[in-house]
Amino acid sequence: MTTRRLGFIGVVAALAVCWAAAAGESAQKCKSMNPKQDFPATGQTTSSPRPPYHAGDDGDIQAGATLSYTDNGDGTITDNNTCLMWEKKSDDGSIHDKDNAYTWDNAFDMHLNGINGLNTTNFAGYNDWRLPNVKELQSIVNYENDTPAVSPEFHNNTCLPGCTVLTCSCTSSSYYWSATALAVEPEGAWDVDFEAGFVDFDIKSDTIHSVRAVRGGSNLGSSR
Repeated sequence: MTTRRLGFIGVVAALAVCWAAAAGESAQKCKSMNPKQDFPATGQTTSSPRPPYHAGDDGDIQAGATLSYTDNGDGTITDNNTCLMWEKKSDDGSIHDKDNAYTWDNAFDMHLNGINGLNTTNFAGYNDWRLPNVKELQSIVNYENDTPAVSPEFHNNTCLPGCTVLTCSCTSSSYYWSATALAVEPEGAWDVDFEAGFVDFDIKSDTIHSVRAVRGGSNLGSSR
């Protein structure tokens, strides 16, 4: 029994190393293929009928890099434009569940760094997960879609009760906290509504919102 258990632990550890390596390769491949880290488009492609649409509007011009994502197979998604790596969300009651909601402080203290937090558990082989700033968070909104306003990589028909980040991808049509405080009132912080895609703010201490962690940016940081 002991030998069998040790063997199972060894297999799990090996898989974790493989997933982390694959995700790391995905991030590096993204940077090598896209050194500029292009500013993403909004995703909007509809520009008719007119009215209510208009020639030259966003759906007509479609300025910016086409939204593009890679599911890394380890519970993370890489944005192929910004090269940011995002936490996937699930519907299984785990730390990744789309319905988990926190005050702003608890987003840091519980989701990222609590007992079961992403950094504490070395999620996907990384311990530098953080809350996205408000611009990063808005960058994954797809303004062609609503309820939720994301691309299929972030929410699709695999989001069913009990599914995990390895088997599905979910997004709740709710507000998500950013790490960006409100300059005019530091007791508040910016958030993004993933039902329609607008940016708002709320008081940090008495509002609970969803959280989607991110890693990467100008420096990918520690990977172990």
